[in-house]
Amino acid sequence: MPSRALAFALITAPAEARAAFARLVEREPEALSVIASVTDGLVVDPTRYTGPRWWAGRDVSGSVVAAFMHTPPHPLHIALATSGQARDLAALLAEEGDALPGVGGLRSPAEAFADEWVARTGASASVVMEVGRFDLPTRPRVPFPVPGAFRLATEEDAGLVEDWHQQFYEVIEGHGARAASLDRHIAQRRVGLWEDDGRPVSMAYASPASGGVTRIAGVWTPPALRGHGYASGVVAALSRARQDAGEACMLYTDLANPTSNAIYRAMGYRRVGDSISIAFSA
Repeated sequence: MPSRALAFALITAPAEARAAFARLVEREPEALSVIASVTDGLVVDPTRYTGPRWWAGRDVSGSVVAAFMHTPPHPLHIALATSGQARDLAALLAEEGDALPGVGGLRSPAEAFADEWVARTGASASVVMEVGRFDLPTRPRVPFPVPGAFRLATEEDAGLVEDWHQQFYEVIEGHGARAASLDRHIAQRRVGLWEDDGRPVSMAYASPASGGVTRIAGVWTPPALRGHGYASGVVAALSRARQDAGEACMLYTDLANPTSNAIYRAMGYRRVGDSISIAFSA
């Protein structure tokens, strides 16, 4: 049994988790973006996931220095931890007989967690996806003309936005997965649409800012409308809108998709970190 430098506090109430990670979110807003937005969403709608859990890693002074989250059926998410801290949590959960479908988040600690989990449980581990984290240190630009124009979604667009968001979510999570409603994002003017010839052709949304940072996500163009640069137009315009509101922008993108990576780089986004998703199987 390893000697643990951290005390892992298990949290099951979203509001308590939000309070526990508040200072860490302010200090590391990009790393904690997923935990912050998911936790905020669960405070608003506690039925979003069944049995969500968080672990706050506290050092000897009592300060929270590591953050983990599990929202079934998703893998455990490592937002911020060292490889050693991740191994310690894996050992603890394995000792307790926990069941996890996988682990994801920061590459090195996620890989370390997986190694420890496999060694202790006999499970197999396989990489599902590798993701790049990008920030935006400049004003975004699209280096080619895109037909149409940007606008923010309104309540009248809610049906279309929800339908497109569900389609996006099923591509990422699999058929039948239920996407969270974007009603709150629409009301807060955080959903962008690109229109061409008077009709919406692409969308993206921005998470509520945490620590001054928003995450651009849910970028979706229906397959029949792709190839015109609409997604580039909506991402750049929504990013500018959030910058104008005083927020810094970030996003995640699949490293296996060289097209989207090149587009975001050309737009002004820069790769600042890597994440990985690893599945466990018996």
